[in-house]
Amino acid sequence: MDKNLSTENAAEPALPDRYREVLALMKEGRKRIAEERSRELLAETPTDGDAMALLASIIVENGQFEEAEGLLRHSLKLMPTEPTPWINLGRLLQQTGRWGEALEHYRHAANLFPAHPGIAATLGQLYQRASRFADAEAEYRRALEHKPLPTYYMQLGMVLLRQDRTDEAIEALQTAIALNPKLAAAYGNLGNAEQKRGNIEAAAAAYEKAVALNPRDTLSYVSFGMARLKLGAAREAAEIFERTLAVHGPERRAAAWLPFARAQEFGDMPAGYRAELGKLIGRTTLTPPDGYASLADLNKALAAALAEDPTVTWEPLGKATRKGGQTGLLLDAPREPFISFEKALRRAIDAHFDGIEREPRHPFRSQIPKTYHLDLWGTLLSEGGHQHSHIHVGGWMSGVYYVALPPALGKGEDGHDGWIEFGHPPPEFDAKFEPKTIAYEPREGDALFFPSYLFHRTLPFSGDVQRISLAFDVKPTSWR
Repeated sequence: MDKNLSTENAAEPALPDRYREVLALMKEGRKRIAEERSRELLAETPTDGDAMALLASIIVENGQFEEAEGLLRHSLKLMPTEPTPWINLGRLLQQTGRWGEALEHYRHAANLFPAHPGIAATLGQLYQRASRFADAEAEYRRALEHKPLPTYYMQLGMVLLRQDRTDEAIEALQTAIALNPKLAAAYGNLGNAEQKRGNIEAAAAAYEKAVALNPRDTLSYVSFGMARLKLGAAREAAEIFERTLAVHGPERRAAAWLPFARAQEFGDMPAGYRAELGKLIGRTTLTPPDGYASLADLNKALAAALAEDPTVTWEPLGKATRKGGQTGLLLDAPREPFISFEKALRRAIDAHFDGIEREPRHPFRSQIPKTYHLDLWGTLLSEGGHQHSHIHVGGWMSGVYYVALPPALGKGEDGHDGWIEFGHPPPEFDAKFEPKTIAYEPREGDALFFPSYLFHRTLPFSGDVQRISLAFDVKPTSWR
């Protein structure tokens, strides 16, 4: 239950009493009048940084990000020694998905205000998002030095767990619970830690407590179902997953585990499962972006950039990659050739969305994104390299683009060495049924699209030529 990045630690603007009318209008939902009154107040005091922040907070809700950013940057120039303008601008950078800028912005703020716990904790969240867990740990510990909040202990426990320091993680999470016994998310993360330690009964109890404290905590509810599945209660787990999908909509893990729970209950995968996989997986060949004569030219540039990328980590903790390296998020600080690749990829994704036929209540086809953020990272697999079966919990649709492939692909006993396979449960799951899988041959210049909840893995291959690909998650911000 690794929570998505939030801004819960960011401070709200400390506004003078004369702005209470505007705040009251906002609370009543009278946003247009609130904006008009806010502009009048700013006209009366054009060098008032608080007034700028107030107006920015209003127009952001209407998507007027450019004007809001101008106001917040002006406010920061007027009050550079105050933490609130730094926090306000940082929040906007996060809200608009400019993660690399946000991280650098908060690094500067943390240097200016080393004793500000909220800034340290938010910087920790940004490092955590970038999988820089040791850096995140340092920031959470700095936040705790100045303000020992239970949420900070919980976040510390999360990054300790991502570093496989399970006992330390449990200690931090138990401290968070001791400080706030009603902190549901701490119990959920404690369940994750107990599960990693192999204590599934304790994990189930922690998840159950989290749900009792917060019945809307679907992450913990699904995790409780997964724990019950591991304890042999397949029918109960399936009912939990079905209830989640019916009440809360397309929850990624519930959709992923439901067919496996039913297969565990009845000894066989549901009828039509493999056919459903085939319907959900799409393949397309990208069109070369401007500046590149062909996909071969683009792929050559991508391969060179990935080989030199400073964020490549060999077998990163908490990831599925084995005998290979994985980069950080390449669009957090976009550069060529990834900027051009993103444009080509977005064209292909939008065309794919145009072809989706809506199906009510389906966990994927029931809704189609209108706007979305993209997370993009590279994977470089060496001989024997592979990725064990996994899903992308943070995405709605995921995919992979093939940059460079070794000649040994397609060899082996079944002719699938180095291919991508869908439908196999993860290695830690003791399946009591025969999986029904479908495999796809990678082709340079092709992209595969699939729902983020589909379990998938790459199969090992031999040879001394790397298998290089770009993986991505589509994260919707609005719907068609």
